[in-house]
Amino acid sequence: MKKKFLALLLCLCMVLGLAACGGDSKQPDSTPDTPKQDAPAPAEDDKTDAPAEPAAEEDTIVIMTPPVTGDYTDLLAGWIADFQKDYPHLKVEVIATAWDDHNSKLSTMALSGEAPDIAEVSSGTIGTFVEMGVAVNVADYLPEGALSDYDQNALDYMTLDNTLYGLPLYLTIQALGGNKQMLLDAGVDVEKVQANGWTYDEFLKAIEAGTKDGTYGFVFANAGVTTSDFVNIFGVSAGITSHFTKDLKYAYTSENMKNLLTSVETMVASGWMPNYAVEAGQRLVMLETGDAMITGKAMPLFENNVKKNNAGIATGEAVEGSIEVEYAFLPVPAMENVAESCYGTVDGMIMLRNNNSTDEHMKNVALFLNYICSGKPVAETVNQILLSCVCQSGRDAQAGADLGQDPSNAAASTRCIGLVQAPPTGITGEQSANATTIMNEVIVPKFQALLAGETTAQAMYDEVCSKATELFGADGCEMGFIK
Repeated sequence: MKKKFLALLLCLCMVLGLAACGGDSKQPDSTPDTPKQDAPAPAEDDKTDAPAEPAAEEDTIVIMTPPVTGDYTDLLAGWIADFQKDYPHLKVEVIATAWDDHNSKLSTMALSGEAPDIAEVSSGTIGTFVEMGVAVNVADYLPEGALSDYDQNALDYMTLDNTLYGLPLYLTIQALGGNKQMLLDAGVDVEKVQANGWTYDEFLKAIEAGTKDGTYGFVFANAGVTTSDFVNIFGVSAGITSHFTKDLKYAYTSENMKNLLTSVETMVASGWMPNYAVEAGQRLVMLETGDAMITGKAMPLFENNVKKNNAGIATGEAVEGSIEVEYAFLPVPAMENVAESCYGTVDGMIMLRNNNSTDEHMKNVALFLNYICSGKPVAETVNQILLSCVCQSGRDAQAGADLGQDPSNAAASTRCIGLVQAPPTGITGEQSANATTIMNEVIVPKFQALLAGETTAQAMYDEVCSKATELFGADGCEMGFIK
């Protein structure tokens, strides 16, 4: 009976309301006093509780990374803990690798459908994972507005075919480093070279003078896959600044490549450079122990490594046989008819699909990806390698940090950054993957044979040209001199 009465009362109110609407639409300045009625309380049966928020579904994100910095794994642990304060339902697992086997392990896992969700890569290797079909367009999953934080030139390095496959950690320059006192003893005006660069002839004279009993004038990390570092970084000396020319022809079939290989042949035959492969970690040790005057690849961050080793001499924590070294960051020399340049690349984090990936999972992955590539995490990373962040939130977090870098080294690295030539636009995933195939199947093994004197510069060059012509066609290869 009570419910029927309420229904009649509501109908009456609606009729009165409609009658009022049918009159003058202008509202009076005040309304006449009318007795107020309390709204009827809902029936006991009509009361309902507000729906509870659904609990966030638990998920696990897997990241695979080499030691971007010496303590990167420890740093990751701290960032993960901070991340989980906001996202307690997301667990993060870390697969730590070494630089020497990171790429091979990553490729193997990707091919088997067991790729990690996030992996550290150099921008030049992205095409391999695009061709595998496991690379992910991160723009589809990132939080709205996230990309506006990053510098566009750094994002361009992580892009193929107008598709963004990851986020940048840093734009690094890779050149040479040396023992300043040894360089001075060899007749090198170090500060002049840092400020103005040097010719290839000046470089050869320096490493000849610096080669003595037990000391090489020049060593470079060139064991296994790190052979690509030599070709990419020291290739700049010969005028090769990318795998492809501006008109998108493959560059390692050029006369410049022949000049580069001939220079290696000369340095090894003269005893100025080892006739064996040097591991990535070994070349810095050789600098710290006085077994090398100039090393590569070298980055500004190695100044900190050398300083730490110097400090460890007194405490017994330094590399065995260490000597006191003042580190000098040096540009790569320029051969005749070649404009001076510097090799630069973006290292970053890409997202990958595996057999268990879902769109909801990829959104979670993108959250963590953006977190470690921006703000405090990326600033803590980049500060250790003496570079500037490539996102505004990172630069804000870097503000006021004292990196303790030698002024001459800082000026030299800033100058080298200005010499970096970005890769040409328009490179496809297929082109990038084919270039990686030639590097891994021809250049890497044949370079080891060249060091050991088991092949010649000309024979190696011919094999590179043969494989490149097979993959790119004659029209897709640069056979002349790149200026």
